[in-house]
Amino acid sequence: MIEINNLTKRFEDVVAVNALTLSLQPGITGLVGENGAGKSTLMRLISGVLLPEEGEIRIDGENADSQKGKAKVFFLSDDPYAPQGAGIKGVYDFYACFYDIDKDRFDGLIEKFGLPLDRKVAGFSKGMRRQLFLALSLSVNVPYLLLDEAFDGLDPLLLEKLKDEMLEEASKGKTILASSHNVTALQRLVDHYVFLYKGKLSTQEESVDLGSSFVKFQAAFKEEVSKEQLIALGLDVIAFKKVGSVTNFVCLEQEGIEEKVNEAFPSLFLENIPLDAEETIILQLTLAEREADHE
Repeated sequence: MIEINNLTKRFEDVVAVNALTLSLQPGITGLVGENGAGKSTLMRLISGVLLPEEGEIRIDGENADSQKGKAKVFFLSDDPYAPQGAGIKGVYDFYACFYDIDKDRFDGLIEKFGLPLDRKVAGFSKGMRRQLFLALSLSVNVPYLLLDEAFDGLDPLLLEKLKDEMLEEASKGKTILASSHNVTALQRLVDHYVFLYKGKLSTQEESVDLGSSFVKFQAAFKEEVSKEQLIALGLDVIAFKKVGSVTNFVCLEQEGIEEKVNEAFPSLFLENIPLDAEETIILQLTLAEREADHE
């Protein structure tokens, strides 16, 4: 288990990670947050690349910056190092000097991804380079994988192949922390989400519970209805959008929303509609920003 307690990291006057406390269990965790939220910094702290000003990280009881702690973690940054002039074999040989790598698994993934063995990595596209290093990451024999921007540059077909491989690793009891700007890519993959906002933990959500605190409505009101009017009913409105005669709004879950709205504002229809994963994540980040502004 990775245990993080009261972790703080500053860069001059910027607090990149702010009094963060959380634990990472076996399985796949999606790390979500806007640019500058502290996702990459957190991964570098867990891997021992950076040291915190305050707090601690324990990896199976070992300090993250100790030799024993570092030996349990493989960190794939968003711009991983490849030796100059190296091909796929050269990259493997370099990392094999530092990590125990399952060569058969690595070769199998390279073949599955269709990567060329006769070309230098410097000539790879962004997506090809990412595939190579993901193949390497999933072949390293460590219990903890940290994948920063795991899906950057991957097309949908390769993304599905990668998901299957990540799920296979998780089934072996590994702990995988994956960040991504492509929030829809995290669907069908993660067991739970960690939301960061300005270096703070906004919330942790089980995948099955994601979005359970929000409720979305679509309505065609007979007269104009504003966000402020809905708030005046005592509703906690997180999002509001009007397209033509149709109004969409999202509230925090509470009893009697439909009854209150129907009583106050006659409508042609008012119906509860589902949220997709991307909408839910955006709403969660919006809520985190609002709560931070009120602190």
